[in-house]
Amino acid sequence: MTGHEAGDRLARLLLPYCRREFEADGGPDHSVGWWFTDAPPDVVREALTIVHAVAGERPNDQPPEEWLVAQAERRDGVLAGFAAPAGPASPRMRVDAIIVSCSQAEDLAGEIARLWPLDYGGGTALDLAVIEGFASMDAQHPLWAEPGSEFRAWRGGTRDWLDAKFCSFWWD
Repeated sequence: MTGHEAGDRLARLLLPYCRREFEADGGPDHSVGWWFTDAPPDVVREALTIVHAVAGERPNDQPPEEWLVAQAERRDGVLAGFAAPAGPASPRMRVDAIIVSCSQAEDLAGEIARLWPLDYGGGTALDLAVIEGFASMDAQHPLWAEPGSEFRAWRGGTRDWLDAKFCSFWWD
């Protein structure tokens, strides 16, 4: 498959989940890229095969993309990230968020903290995450946000999800 064909395939897979794009006439700019969200695990797994993701790679010390996909599948969650089907070094994408129901969030936070220590300086991938609460899966704005390093203590203190139904764990 040529790079152009791979880019077209990546766009066909992820464009239905485009959330935010750079300004371009007629829609998302495939060379600059765009953010996707609410993508099902099977779609993201297929997209990762197109961009030849390196298994176990941990950009920004986050959990590996394939682990995030597996967790989304296991927890009936979805994924978010960035895709650039065309342009330099394309097709390329990254998965930098997992969105799960609040009932799964505490367990997921515990797994991230247990399994993914930082490469340098101590701490875990949870410390680098931002956890946001959303009223619905397609909500545009979070109801609240908490640094990953404080999420479990905050959650224990509130004992409430403050009207959120879903939690997004994302890494910048």
